[in-house]
Amino acid sequence: MTEKLYDNAYLKEFDAEVLSCEEKNGKFAVVLSRTAFFPEGGGQAADLGVLGEAEVLDVQECDGVIVHTVSAPLAGCVHGVIDWETRFERMQNHTGEHLVSGIIHEKYGYNNVGFHMGADCLTFDFDGPLSLEQAAEVEALANRAVYENRAVTVSYPEHPEELEYRSKLDLSEGVRIVTVEGYDVCACCAPHVASTGEIGCIKILDVTPHKGGVRITMICGKTAYNDYCGLHADVRKLMKLLSAPRDGVVEAVEKLLGEISAAKGEISALKADLAKSGLEVTQIGAWAVGFLPEAGFDALRSIINGLSDGTALFALSGEYMVRGEGAGDLTRALNAAFSGKGGGKPNFTQGKLVGEQDAITKFFEEMNA
Repeated sequence: MTEKLYDNAYLKEFDAEVLSCEEKNGKFAVVLSRTAFFPEGGGQAADLGVLGEAEVLDVQECDGVIVHTVSAPLAGCVHGVIDWETRFERMQNHTGEHLVSGIIHEKYGYNNVGFHMGADCLTFDFDGPLSLEQAAEVEALANRAVYENRAVTVSYPEHPEELEYRSKLDLSEGVRIVTVEGYDVCACCAPHVASTGEIGCIKILDVTPHKGGVRITMICGKTAYNDYCGLHADVRKLMKLLSAPRDGVVEAVEKLLGEISAAKGEISALKADLAKSGLEVTQIGAWAVGFLPEAGFDALRSIINGLSDGTALFALSGEYMVRGEGAGDLTRALNAAFSGKGGGKPNFTQGKLVGEQDAITKFFEEMNA
């Protein structure tokens, strides 16, 4: 069985003997006598890095055997180097998750029932509701714990059944306990930082309903720092584009959106007036049938609302709108005759069809013959 060196989360390099190396689909499955590479588990992705001259692409543990998927064959004694930057960033985020989960469990009694660490953020699920205001309070408490620089320790208690700790699984042997002093005690197999101060900033990005509880999206440490740098750069661009100070960006955007909305209304009215200027209406039986140049639904609605019931308007681009008693039946007939799609209320419908003005006029004439 491979000796697991990753219990020392800060071990970055090691030497080991290659016990086996098998080619699989152009890659190589390697088993070592000892390893500092953490295999995927507990919601955390596998460590990356190099073994000798080979790149470590994945690490998995199956039935107690840790298999390293690498880019080239290996034999004999090899030197392993962990991608420390990636490992430490994951340690920051994972320990931050423990801290926040411990606070939520203590404060609200909710259990962490799901955890996933992605490339840009981590998500974890709880079996109870949490408002944005409550999440903000949890975030503040978690960051206070960071400033307190509490110890984070790992232990293997001889009698875990005597301890009170969080766990998603029913464990009885070889239980690895991660304790965040004063905040959390949890069973976990992953590497963590040695103190809460190393977590860095903790930021909850979102809280959304999920299976009767909530899903929290969060970032910590370097991930949070990189996120803030990106947001800061975006705000500076907005300040320049809007000629606004930092604390006036939101107000400037709201003002711009109001101006855009007003302009869209004016444009829509002008388009309707322009389309109406080319309107041709002919009374065919019970329906006043009108044809317009190219016009969208907004223009059609503006025009038909100013006309009497019993009107069917058609734009040359295919859009149509019908208003009056029997609009639903007429729409179904139009769709069937001209490969159209559309519907609505019994006395007000809209849709789009494929048909020339002459063919549509003939349709109404034959319908009323």
